[in-house]
Amino acid sequence: MTDSSSPWNPEIRQTPAGSGLAWWTQSFSWLFGDLARLGVWVAMLLCCLLILTPLHWVPLVGSVASHLLWYVFCGGLMVAARDTQRGQAPHFRDLFAGFGPRGGALIGAGVLVLAATLAVIGLMVAIGVGTILGAMAGATSFEQIAVRSAALTSIGWGSVLLLFVCLLAFIPISMAAWLAPALIMLRGAAPLEALRLSLRACRRNLGALTVYGLVGVGLALIATVMFLIGWLFLLPLIFLSTYAAYREMLGEDAPIEAAPSP
Repeated sequence: MTDSSSPWNPEIRQTPAGSGLAWWTQSFSWLFGDLARLGVWVAMLLCCLLILTPLHWVPLVGSVASHLLWYVFCGGLMVAARDTQRGQAPHFRDLFAGFGPRGGALIGAGVLVLAATLAVIGLMVAIGVGTILGAMAGATSFEQIAVRSAALTSIGWGSVLLLFVCLLAFIPISMAAWLAPALIMLRGAAPLEALRLSLRACRRNLGALTVYGLVGVGLALIATVMFLIGWLFLLPLIFLSTYAAYREMLGEDAPIEAAPSP
């Protein structure tokens, strides 16, 4: 079953739940099929981490810069994933391919994802602070403050429910962000259009996405148990499996044209 297809509304395939496992198995065969290919991927991810990690030492500005640069690097790694899937050896320079003509669009998508994330976090903080202030309102002595502080554990169920709903809001944000770098870099989609298409593709394939996520959690636990060395291999697998999912759900890399004006 597929959505209707047009230049600005590309076909989105609905895949079986087992595809979530197939994306991982495909990424394993692509990555470990050639040692030179594996070496390039590990080198690219190490370089990426070495560039981004020091930025987190700079308060606020460094974190924002790291987030936006990560999105640009993701675009380049999608190029490397496409070459790997085609049986070609990826090049180390692919890591920096996102700094080309599509760099502005990748940064734009990163800004939109960051804004949505900060909006949800801000709402969660507002709910939490509002609950505390409401419970403490009217307290005029240390005894009253102590009593009302203890009461916070029993009167905040409504706020807890709201906070849980806010946490659920991170799911569609992650779904929108997941395939956006591939859509921007490989198909020329605009930032907002790429996020919209990624969200639609994920919503249409929730079964496969659930299986993919469960397998990914298992692999992450194994990689962590291996004294974190396993992450050197898991990170390339994450990008390659993302490309496998993108390729199956959205087809080949045909360019997306702009929608006509009303």
